[in-house]
Amino acid sequence: MFGVTLILILAVMGGAIAFIGDKLGSKIGKKRLSVFGLRPYHTSVLMTIITGILIATVTLAVLAVASKDARTALFGMDQLKQELITLSQDRENAQQELIDKNEVITSLDNQIKVGTEKLVDLQKERDALDEQLTSLQQKYAQAGVELSEMRSEVVELEAARDKLNQEITDLEEETERLRAGLIAIREGDVVFRAGEVISAGILKAGLTDVENDNQMDAFLAGANQEVRERMGIEATDLQFIWLPEVLVENAKQVLNKNKGTMFVRVIAAGNIIKGERAVAGLELIPNKIVYEKNAKIVTEEVNVASDGRNINAILLNFLAQINKKAVMDGVIPDPLTGRVGNVDAATMIEITEKMEALGGKLELTAYAKDDINVAGPVIVRLEVHKGEY
Repeated sequence: MFGVTLILILAVMGGAIAFIGDKLGSKIGKKRLSVFGLRPYHTSVLMTIITGILIATVTLAVLAVASKDARTALFGMDQLKQELITLSQDRENAQQELIDKNEVITSLDNQIKVGTEKLVDLQKERDALDEQLTSLQQKYAQAGVELSEMRSEVVELEAARDKLNQEITDLEEETERLRAGLIAIREGDVVFRAGEVISAGILKAGLTDVENDNQMDAFLAGANQEVRERMGIEATDLQFIWLPEVLVENAKQVLNKNKGTMFVRVIAAGNIIKGERAVAGLELIPNKIVYEKNAKIVTEEVNVASDGRNINAILLNFLAQINKKAVMDGVIPDPLTGRVGNVDAATMIEITEKMEALGGKLELTAYAKDDINVAGPVIVRLEVHKGEY
């Protein structure tokens, strides 16, 4: 509305000025007036020009007064151009700064991305270190427990060592006493020879500690009784067998760790004289059936002489083969004789007669008469047949 009003005002003012100028020109023309010595015609033209200049001047003056934008357009164009150039330069600078900042932002984004990846890797490493730390803590705790157990074992071993030292001292005293009475010992009766089995039996394995202790005590008490009876001593409250405590404890541990039954033997460590303590050792062998009843142990092809003179030699050699095979298969032999069994006289007579009757090339076979375990004895049934070779 302001523009429309301004246009109307300018139109009215221009029309008024033109009207006045026209009237003045006409009047000057009619009266033939002269300005500045000009002819009336030229004076009329001059008035027209002046009127036009006034119209333009007034118009511009009104516009300049009425509108700031018009004043700026009339008088501030150069300033506007300069400001426009400055703003354009500022815009270009701002755009360049924006580009630079975008590059910085991109670089920072990349750095953040790399940093994030490194952070993830560091977190993984931290988790791995946490796991290693946990594992080390567990191992440390376990090592502490093991150290405590080892210390307990050291204490027990030291106690066992002291006890063994005491037993060694007692044994040395016993040895000195034996040396002091060496002549009497030499002249005395040897009840058990070195390596001879003093007592043997079958003990159960895998029992509780209390049950294990009870059966071991009962077994050793029985062995002590056998020694007492062998020596012909009536006193029942004396200990005739001397066994290192370490051997007894080791034997109990073996029984605890195994299952089934164990064949246990008390063996003389040296010649035992009547009236002296029996220094002995212990043997433990897992008990098992080596031969089931009627199992074939060994077979051999022999050749009996026509007069039968070599039958005894053949049988003795065959029995030796049986003994050797049984020992190889696991039967425990007697430490002194190396034998694992024997054949009764009736069986020997019967097999001898059969061999004499058959004569020539024969086949001898030994079968287990009953189940035979590691403790033996090996009791066999002998059969002889005519050889097929």
